[in-house]
Amino acid sequence: MTAAWPIADDRLERGYRRLLLAYPRRHRRRHGTEVVTTLLEMAEPGQRRPRASEALHLIVSGLRLRFRLPAGRPFMAIAALLTALNMGGFGAAAGSWLGAQTFADLPDEAGMVRLTQQAGAGGAENRFYSTSPWTAARAFASGPVDGIWDAEQIRQRFVADGWSVSGLSPSSGGQGIFHDDGSITYVPLHGARFTAKSNGLVLHIDGSTPTDPDFVATSLGHVDVNVRPERTAAFLPLVVVGTAAGLLAGWLVAAAFAYRMAAAPPGRRHAAALWGAALVALALPAVALYGNVMRVFRDSSVHEGSPLTVHSAFTPGEYYPFGPQWLVLGLTVAGLVVVVAAILTARPGDQPPQPSVVPG
Repeated sequence: MTAAWPIADDRLERGYRRLLLAYPRRHRRRHGTEVVTTLLEMAEPGQRRPRASEALHLIVSGLRLRFRLPAGRPFMAIAALLTALNMGGFGAAAGSWLGAQTFADLPDEAGMVRLTQQAGAGGAENRFYSTSPWTAARAFASGPVDGIWDAEQIRQRFVADGWSVSGLSPSSGGQGIFHDDGSITYVPLHGARFTAKSNGLVLHIDGSTPTDPDFVATSLGHVDVNVRPERTAAFLPLVVVGTAAGLLAGWLVAAAFAYRMAAAPPGRRHAAALWGAALVALALPAVALYGNVMRVFRDSSVHEGSPLTVHSAFTPGEYYPFGPQWLVLGLTVAGLVVVVAAILTARPGDQPPQPSVVPG
C-alpha cells in the first residue's frame, strides 16, 4: 500500500508561489515547482499560509540569488559595478526630481507684474524665467521707479501682506545718460535690498534711485525682483533614497543581464559589446549627475540662489566646456536606447513554462 500525497490548501500554495517571486525568474522556472512541492510536503496539517520564518527565509534567499553574479566571470563583476554606479546617478536625479515637486510653484507673468508693482515699480518691463544645469528655475522682473524709492515703506508693505522680511542692506550703483552729442553723464544710484519669504517662495528685492536731486524725476530708478522656490525638508532625503535605490537597481539589472548572457545562444553574445557601449554613453551623464549631487550636499548651505538640484543636469546648457548644450540629455537617450537593444539581443531562447502543483 502506497502513502497518499499530502493534500494542501490552495491558499497555502498561492502563498508559497508569491514568496517565490523574490527569486529570479530563471530560478523559478527551473526549481519553482520542486520548491513548492517540498514546502507543501513539510507543511503542518491544516496549514493555510506560510509561516513567518519560511517567508523570511524565502525572501532573503531569493534576494541573495538576485544579487549573485555568474561565477568565474570577473568582467561581469566590473560591468555590474559600473552599471550600479551609473544607475545610482540616475536614481539621484529621480529623487531630486521628486523632491523638486515639493517646491512651491513660481508666479506666472501676471503674478510677477503684481509683485514688481508691490515692490514699488511702475510696472514690470523686463520679465523672464531662467534655468540652468545646476539649479531649479527662478523668475526675474524689473521695473522703473518714479521719484524716490522708499525701501522701508516697501518692506513694511510686504510685512503687512504676511511675508517674513529680512532687514535692509544698502546697495549702490549707477546709470549712464547718453546725450545727442555722444557724451555720457554718469548718475549715481543709491538704495537698499531685502529678502521676503512666504509659502515656500523667496523674493530678493533690490531698489535704487538717483542720489542727485536733479535726476530724481528722470525715472532712472529701478526695482529688481528675483523669485526662487525654497528647498523643502523632503528634498535631501529623497536624493539619498533615490541614489541608494539606483545603486541597488543597477546591480540587479546587471546581474539579470549577466545570466541572460550566459543563457543566450552563441550568436547573441555580441550583446556584451552593446552593454559596454551603453556604459560608455552613460558615463558623462552619470558624472554630471554625481557632480550635482556633490554640489547639493556641499554648497547648499552657502548657496543663495535658486536651490541646487541633481536632475537639472539634463537641462540644456554648458555643463561641460565641450560639446553641444544638449550633450548630457542626448547621451542619456542614446545610452538608454543601446541598453534596450542589449537586453533584447541577449534574450535567451524559449523555455518551457513551469508546471503547476496538483496535490491530491
